[in-house]
Amino acid sequence: MKKPVASYDRIDDLKRLMVNARRLGDEAIYNAAFKRRCQLEGINQDDPLHRDFFEVLAAYEELLEEKHGRKQRASYTRRKVKETGVEQCLIDWALDPKETDGFQTLRDRGMLDLTGEHVVTKYPDRFDDHVVAAAKARLERYR
Repeated sequence: MKKPVASYDRIDDLKRLMVNARRLGDEAIYNAAFKRRCQLEGINQDDPLHRDFFEVLAAYEELLEEKHGRKQRASYTRRKVKETGVEQCLIDWALDPKETDGFQTLRDRGMLDLTGEHVVTKYPDRFDDHVVAAAKARLERYR
């Protein structure tokens, strides 16, 4: 019997599962393992919005690693979070007239639920109405 992907609690095990799923051409298992790996990144955050933000960041960094063949951190984003905070980072992404590289990459993989815009729309009471509207508008272009 296969172990359910949701029961994995180690990133290394999930990365191995992702490699095997990709090798076998099983996109469903790959995507489930990918999303679970991202969930683990934010698991220690007390604030649900912050937890979701760090899942988004993990997704982007995972895709960067796939693209470049080595671990690559989103240094600019991490620095921005340190300087301005998670909420301001999400606001800036939502209001930016052009889509971030992270949004484009996640969009292309069909993972809009792992974008900062999705996080903004998930917690509309934490942001001004115009920020939520901008995030919704960007998401609706691709749904």
